[in-house]
Amino acid sequence: MPGTLRNYKTGSVIYFQGDIGDNIYVLKSGVVSLMYPSIETGEEVRENIRNGEFFGVKSALAKRPREETAVVLKDAQALVLTNDEFEFLLTKNVKIITNFLRVFSNQLRKVGKLVHSFLDHEEVGDNQAELFKIGEYYLKKHNYKQAQYVYNTYLKHYPSGTFVPQAKERLEAVNDALEGKGSGYTSMTEEKPATGEPSPPSQKPKDTKEEGKEGVDIATKYYDAISLFSQERYEEAYKLFKALRSSGSIGEGAEEYVPKIEYEIGRCLMAMKEYKEAVIAFTNLIKNYPKDENVKDALFNIGLVYKMQGNKEKAASFFQKVLKMLPESPIDRKAKKELASLN
Repeated sequence: MPGTLRNYKTGSVIYFQGDIGDNIYVLKSGVVSLMYPSIETGEEVRENIRNGEFFGVKSALAKRPREETAVVLKDAQALVLTNDEFEFLLTKNVKIITNFLRVFSNQLRKVGKLVHSFLDHEEVGDNQAELFKIGEYYLKKHNYKQAQYVYNTYLKHYPSGTFVPQAKERLEAVNDALEGKGSGYTSMTEEKPATGEPSPPSQKPKDTKEEGKEGVDIATKYYDAISLFSQERYEEAYKLFKALRSSGSIGEGAEEYVPKIEYEIGRCLMAMKEYKEAVIAFTNLIKNYPKDENVKDALFNIGLVYKMQGNKEKAASFFQKVLKMLPESPIDRKAKKELASLN
């Protein structure tokens, strides 16, 4: 069978909305959820993929940016296909064609309903407001690339529209944020709602270097690295995490990523079989951030390293530490299983 089987861990991201990619996926096992904003309300929509279903098809075939983010909710395995492999698979298997058409037709019906409701507004001004609100939604969520796309789309389709001054102002701020020059102008979305009356232009905030030269972009880079790890591109992920840690780009408001990065560096090193360095990274996390949410996982991973190195006594001591820590978590079950395997 054409394609490559890939395994994805719980919490990993297969691809992000806005990514450019030509891979098509078939879910073999596990749970994958597609997340995207509703055209009607701008609220986040989640749609779980069932085993045997395709995803990422439309953007791959059309060579367009991904329309959704694919997140792994439970350890998953997917068949990854190129366009050529996908076309070959369709020509050889009628059952697959039928399944694909069923899923794709359901998606088209959903899109049709959304487009119909969007075009059903009595006045063009409503369409303007809805489109502008979607940009506001992305801005609030710090999804700057998506916000940039929406504001540009608004200005393209409504060059004399009601919200042109605000859209231009936000777009300038978003561009600054993507270049690491500003705070993303999030406070602007707390102004007067988009109801048809433009609010007075706000003054652009000062460029605050003390907030971190690239602090506003830390989330994007962090999840880029997470995506690389989920694709088993461990060395690339490691280099990106390490660059983030040493660049001094983590400014005020983004400190939460420091322990996360330390933990992910340990995971990368572990996957690369650099066990000594992995233990050092996990130990640094435990010592410097003893209350971090990943501490139990770090202890568990250190136990795994010692187990793989044949040091059962040390491995057992770390698995026991996991079980003694409160509160209880899903990692406890794994620790119990590993302890039992040592006997």
